This record gives sequence, C-alpha cells and structure tokens, in this order.
Amino acid sequence: MIKDFFFSVLPPSFISKLKSIYYFRYTLPKYVEEIKRIDYDRLKPSQFYNREIKKFDIIIYDTAFPNSISGFRFAEFNALLKEFKNAKVIVDPKDYPQFNQKHETHKNDILNLRKTYPVSYRKTFPGTAKDIKNTKLVYCIFLNNMYDSLPYVEKNKINFIFTLYPGGGFDTKDPLALKKLKTVLSSEYFKGVIVTQQLTQDFIAEELNCPKNKILNIFGGVSPQNSMKATRVRRYNNTMTLQVCFCAAKYTEIGADKGYDIFIETAKILAAGGHDIHFHVVGGFDSKVISIEGFEEFFTFHGLKRHEELQAIFLEQDIILSPNRPFVLNIGSFDGFPLGTVVEAVLNGATPVVTDELKQNTVFSQDEIIIVKPDAKEIALKIEELINNPKLLNLISKKAQKKFRKTYSNDYQLYKRIDFIKKHINDTRN
Repeated sequence: MIKDFFFSVLPPSFISKLKSIYYFRYTLPKYVEEIKRIDYDRLKPSQFYNREIKKFDIIIYDTAFPNSISGFRFAEFNALLKEFKNAKVIVDPKDYPQFNQKHETHKNDILNLRKTYPVSYRKTFPGTAKDIKNTKLVYCIFLNNMYDSLPYVEKNKINFIFTLYPGGGFDTKDPLALKKLKTVLSSEYFKGVIVTQQLTQDFIAEELNCPKNKILNIFGGVSPQNSMKATRVRRYNNTMTLQVCFCAAKYTEIGADKGYDIFIETAKILAAGGHDIHFHVVGGFDSKVISIEGFEEFFTFHGLKRHEELQAIFLEQDIILSPNRPFVLNIGSFDGFPLGTVVEAVLNGATPVVTDELKQNTVFSQDEIIIVKPDAKEIALKIEELINNPKLLNLISKKAQKKFRKTYSNDYQLYKRIDFIKKHINDTRN
C-alpha cells in the first residue's frame, strides 16, 4: 500500500525515471545471472548435443576440466575434443578445492572456454559419472576418476581406457589404492592403459599382472605447446642476480611432498652465503607457511597461477628447483618425473635442478638435467657451482630446453595417445 500511495502522489515522469533506475540497478543484474545459469545448465547431458548424436565415439569423464591451472589436462582434452567429432567430456568439478577454488568457479571456466575453445565448449557438459552412456569408449586420466566411473561403465557395458598418472589415487602400497587399481584392471571392459613412467609399467605388469599388450608407455605427459617456441633473451652471467624458482601445488602443511621445506632451507643457506640471488615461489605457498624472517628481501611470492600465466615468470628464471620426495602424502605415493611445472619452466629456458629418488629418469642425460638428493646442503653446493660457472649453467639450459621440446612435443606425446584411442574405438563392437 505504501508503494501504491508513493507512486500516486509523484509525477509520472519522475516515476518513470525511478523505474528505469530500479531496472538497471536491481532487475537487469538478476536477468544477467539467470542467463548465465541457463547457459551453464544448458550444457547438461540431457540437452541438445546428446540428442544430436545418438552414440558417441568417446566420452571423457573428469573432475577439473576446463581449469587451466591443470595445464596438461587442459591441453589434452581440448586436443581430443577437436580430433574426435562425436566426443564429449562430462565434468563433475569436485577437484576444484584442490586448486583452492570453489566449485562455482567451474561456471566461469566454462564461459571462458566458449571464448577460447568454442569446439570444446560445445562438447563440455557439467554432470556426474552417472551420465556416462551411449558411447563406444570411455576415457579418464587418474585412477580415482576411472574407479568412480567404473560402476556406470560396467552397467552400460562400455569399453574403457585410462591414463595412470602418478597421483590421483595411485599408490603402490596403500591397500585401498591397490584395491581400486586391481578392480579397474580386472574389469572385462578394461582395454588399455597409458602410463607415463617406467616404474608404473613395471608395477602394474609385475605386481598386478596387467598384460603388457594393454600398456602404452609414453614418458612424461601432454604439455601445452605455447612455450615450445619461447624466445629467451636472458642468459646468466656474474654481473646479474641469479633467479631461482619453486613451483608446485600445496597438498601438505609445509609442502614436504614437493620439497618446499628443502627449497626454503636451501635458499637460506645461499642467501646467508652472500650470493647475489633471488628466490621466487609460485603456487599455494606464502611467507607464513615456513618462516623466512630475516630473509624477506630475497623472496617473491607469486601465488597460484594459471598455466598461461607461468611463461612470463619462467622466462626470467635461471634455475627451477624441484626437490620433491616420494611416500610423503601416503606410504606408496609418488610424483611423476619431472613435475609438470618443471617441464614448463625448462621449455622457457630455466635450468632444471631436481630430485629423482625412485630413478624414474629414463630420457635425460646429465648435461640436460641436474639430479640431486633431497638435501639442502647438497643442493646449495650444486647451485654454487653453477653460480661460479655461468657458461655451464647456460649450456645445460640450452640442451635441456632442446630435449624437453622434443620430449613434450605433440608429435611425441599427443598423437600417440590419439592413435591409441582410435585403435580402441575401432576395435569396439558395441
């Protein structure tokens, strides 16, 4: 009643202006949000794209796409969605908290995908593993994703292959992880697995009796190609401040699995030694994770970065230090060698100084990568050698960059995967 009385005593022209202001301030934003919601919901698997294609060649199930913090996943899935006409990816974005992001961020990533990869956008559907059906083949990366989708794959009698990356539920000693892996590998619909480390192949073949003819071993992993032709101007000499970086996700209190504690200890040793040096930290770490009191001037913390933001940082780094350790997250957990962040840094010209406690390196020679023990004093000595020999540092940088560009090229990584997937699509008789 108050509103009606208010409108009855005001001039019509003034009332019209009030309504216009109200519309643009309150009503229109609600419409915009509703449009965004409809646009996101439109992508549910029950909508038009599913009706357009009666049976898909391949369905990918994932829990983080298209989050570009996971650069290797972003690159691989976009390539697969482009390669296979009758394909889609179903995404249950439950892994977003691992990137310190809310599930709702997935909506924004979907809308960004529309601008950057319209073909992938059309084929990307929020959903769950229950939506897996009407396809010749299912594909996942990581054990947990494959295990979670297995009941629906088997219910609908669909063949599947997956990539068994380190992490993502894969553990060589944990009983629950082993149970999951045995269940997946023993399914009658299991047709093949891609492994990225010789250690993984040996384990599943020797310990779990996985037939070797079902294993495709491709060292490394798919990598975004934007740094393949990066132009590096910086070459270190004794008149410059040495730039050393650390880049990893934070999964434990002090990042012990990635060796963040070792990195900080190494940095303090080198800084205390009077070297002209600066340290960069990229990822979910800040100055409070481990105290750097008294050494603050030697550090820059960049925070979490999307993959496309890393190049600008890495082009200015002389060394990427990755002192990660196995069996920290769990009794049988381990990282791939080298970490994806190391790959990106080396593609941009940084010299890799890394640990390899499980002897996973089967590709790089000692003049292409520097392997150290996870010991701060030893690492500090090795970096001091490089400070005193800039020519050696720059030589390793050039050789490493050349080898990494070959090893992580699409020719080596991606096309082998595509051929493997095509083979199993063609072999399907569903």
